[in-house]
Amino acid sequence: MLKVQLIGVYLLAQVQSSMRRTVQTRLSDFDDTEEPDKPDTKPRAPEVLKTRPQGEKEPLWSKMDRASGKWGVCNLDDTVFFVGVTEECLHAHGSEIFCKWCGGTLQIRDEKIFCVGDCKRYQGEFSADLNAYLWWEGVKSYTLRREVAETEGLELEQRDLEPASYAPNWSVLHEYDESRESEDDSESL
Repeated sequence: MLKVQLIGVYLLAQVQSSMRRTVQTRLSDFDDTEEPDKPDTKPRAPEVLKTRPQGEKEPLWSKMDRASGKWGVCNLDDTVFFVGVTEECLHAHGSEIFCKWCGGTLQIRDEKIFCVGDCKRYQGEFSADLNAYLWWEGVKSYTLRREVAETEGLELEQRDLEPASYAPNWSVLHEYDESRESEDDSESL
């Protein structure tokens, strides 16, 4: 029993000797005598703002350049976007798409996207029909859905063709009792 206690004391001494005390940094440790960097005082040319002619609106959606190659739509974790398809890989926004787990390249098999790297995991869905962008709700706003469909030449769904139903002419502010507030204000005076 004494031997066990001695080993325990020896181990405790080793642990305590290996532990270092940390020192907290103090404001006095910093040297404030140096002057801060002065801003560049050279005169600059005024920035020219691009303006559009009066009455001309900026488009909500710019047409994608699909002149080369095969295109499709990906749905990866409920993020829907257009992709360019080459023999070996998928491209979105000018960059190759990689697996989010292992960084391997992605491959399309039977309208499903899989990693061909180490993990071999399922990544998401693929459709060669560009209308899938609207089916999978790549755009949720009805206004933007119409704009994208018109610009990209996609078919709108039936629900997009129906006139939008507006909210009833009601507000929670209608239930607010103004007479009660004016009574409270008069009492406080």
